[in-house]
Amino acid sequence: MTKASATALAGTGLMGVAKDAYPRDGDTYSFIAGFAEVEVDVETGRVQVVDYLAVADVGTVINPRSLHGQILGGINLGIGHALSQKWVYDSHYGVPLAKRFHHTKPLTILDIPAEMRTEALGLADPETPTGARGVGEPPVGAGYGSVLNAIANAIGEEAFRRAPVTADMVITSLEHGSRVHEMRAHL
Repeated sequence: MTKASATALAGTGLMGVAKDAYPRDGDTYSFIAGFAEVEVDVETGRVQVVDYLAVADVGTVINPRSLHGQILGGINLGIGHALSQKWVYDSHYGVPLAKRFHHTKPLTILDIPAEMRTEALGLADPETPTGARGVGEPPVGAGYGSVLNAIANAIGEEAFRRAPVTADMVITSLEHGSRVHEMRAHL
């Protein structure tokens, strides 16, 4: 279809063809390292993220404010996955059972960490024309993983293999002195 369209438009002045001459050997990726500080109430199992730092390797920073907002938004999505968002599926039919905000509560302004900082390395990517790279999804994984590991560290747990980490999981792990939830994920 593209070749046919290009052939039909050739010579009309409506189409231009160009090819870049930038040397590249593959895809470019962004990386985010996340550091979370949590407080865990050992009586109720409530977890609160109190401080968060993200360090991003996203190439040349073109718009610092937008980058900061993009990183914070992704981090908060990851924190929501770690603490409160859970979809439950019927094991027989495979349809979602709990898909409303009541069951999969996203973070609100009251749930996000009081302190959140971001830093960017600002090292230009040699394989892109501007030296910049995208930063869409990496903050989500950084927020998710760093909060799960911070909770595990706070209660002396090896690691959580399942999310969200709810108050009952924290209390049960504290009472038993070790992780009691299943090691494998159910698909």
